[in-house]
Order: sequence, then structure tokens, then C-alpha cells
Amino acid sequence: MIEVDRPAPSTTKINTKDSFELCYLRHQYFRRAKYNPTEAEMQPYMYIVTNLTKNTFFTYINLFNSVGLQQDDVLNIGMVHLVSFLGLYSLDHLKEKFAEWELKFWINESKQPQEKDVLQKNKANFTMFFKQRMEDLVRVCRQKVRNIRGVASEEFQIFCGKSMPPKNPRSILRNFVELGYKKIDFAVFKSIRKKADVDHDATAFKFDDTWYIAVSIDPKGLELNDLMGSEYNPYNNLHNSQPDKIFEERELQQNLSVFESAFNKKSKMRKKVTLRNFIAKNKKVGQYKEEVRMAKKLLKSLGE
Repeated sequence: MIEVDRPAPSTTKINTKDSFELCYLRHQYFRRAKYNPTEAEMQPYMYIVTNLTKNTFFTYINLFNSVGLQQDDVLNIGMVHLVSFLGLYSLDHLKEKFAEWELKFWINESKQPQEKDVLQKNKANFTMFFKQRMEDLVRVCRQKVRNIRGVASEEFQIFCGKSMPPKNPRSILRNFVELGYKKIDFAVFKSIRKKADVDHDATAFKFDDTWYIAVSIDPKGLELNDLMGSEYNPYNNLHNSQPDKIFEERELQQNLSVFESAFNKKSKMRKKVTLRNFIAKNKKVGQYKEEVRMAKKLLKSLGE
């Protein structure tokens, strides 16, 4: 162990809006760990870190992609948690816990624990600790996605219950309590689906007298507000604009607001027709190059 001097943990409550990284790193754990383990001390635990971070990443790959985390990032987060564990919760740092475990080991095995026995106990403790940290990471990332998008990040809502699934599975989204169902985590659903020996993409199956159902959630479609301001030049702001330019921009914004209101009231089919007509009419007009590109994006989001 190498002693280090880390900043004191923050006394103020943090949240995912402005302290996303500190939330998933459990900064209070990390900053209280005053020692950095050597590579040799970390090596016995790396198999656990590698496998659990890999499983977590590919179970929630869409979630992690939404917040910009790749597999290597999740692995590095796992290694930070390993540093926190070895600096705070290994048996070397918990004298009372070590004495209790040593006594139980003597009673059960009728011998004094060896170094390898202590290592095995530490690895078991770390596995439980690390699973909790990965659950925290998923929870924090879900909150961050809600901060970014304003909507939940999951593609499916998972339910389980004893009663027969309704003919329309989507009705469970609104009335799952009345139907006798409860929500479960997607990782649990995947694990049970594997045990049930059904198709790898099955969304409804029965196992051990319980029905498990995955109901897809419609993604939020793009609207004009989502594209307004994309690729906007930050230097073209009010402070740097001429009065006539400001008036022109305001008039344009008012016209766009009227168009947006009328456009959003149309049916999906009418929206497609409006966008197709606009693209066909203006695709060769250089003045409307950006508008045509925006219209194509909207058309694509409508399933064209």
C-alpha cells in the first residue's frame, strides 16, 4: 500500500446534474481511502472486476452509450471501487471484523486461517461490495439520462406476476398493480430467461409458476424543438448582431413558432406529406440547405 493525501469528502449533498462522476465513483469512499494498492495487491481481484464490469456493460449497453460511457470506462470505474475497497473494507483495515471471522474460521475448520484463506474471504466480501457499486452505477446513469432527455432510458419495462398476461401486454404499463404484477430489473429478467431455457429474445414466458413480461417502450420521437439550435454558432448571438438582424431573427422565430404549432397538431401521415413536399420543392435551393437537412431528419424520425 502507498499512502496518499486525498481531498476531504464534500460535506454538501451532490447530485447527477452537476456531479455525475462523483456520484458513480462514490467519492466519499474513494477520498477516505488514504492508501493506493500496488498492482500486485490488485491483481487477485482483477478477474472479479473484469467480469462484473463486462457483464454490467453489455446488460445495460444502451444506457451507458446514452451517457457516453464505453466498456473501458466502466472497467476504470470498477478499478476505482477496488481501490476504495482495499483501502477501507479489506480485513486488514477492519480489526474487529477480522477477529470475528478468525474465530468463526477456527470453530468451523479447527485451524488458524492462512494467508490464502484471508484472501478468499476478502474476495468474497469484495464481490458483494462490487455488485452493489455496479447497481449504483446503473442507477446513477439512469438518473443522468432523465436529466438529459427528460424521459426514462430503458427500452423495456419488465414485470412479473402470477396471473395470465393480458391480450394487450402494453396495458400492463398503466395497470400493472391492478393486474397483480410488479416491476423487476432487466438484469434479473435476463438471468431468469436464461434459466427458463427459452429463446434469447423472448419477451413473455412462464417460469416456476410466474409470468415474466418485457413490454417495449416507444422512443420519444424528434420534434422541431429537438433540432432548433443544433450546430448553432455561439458567436452569432444578440450581443454581436445588428438591430436589423435581431428584428429579422425575431420575425423568423415567430413564424417558426406558428409553423411548429400547426405542424405538431397534424397526424403522422400529414406530417410525412408536408415534409416530403418541402424537401421535393427546396432540395435544389441552396438557401434552404439547412432546412432541407432538418426536414430529412424529422422524416426519418417518423419512420420514413
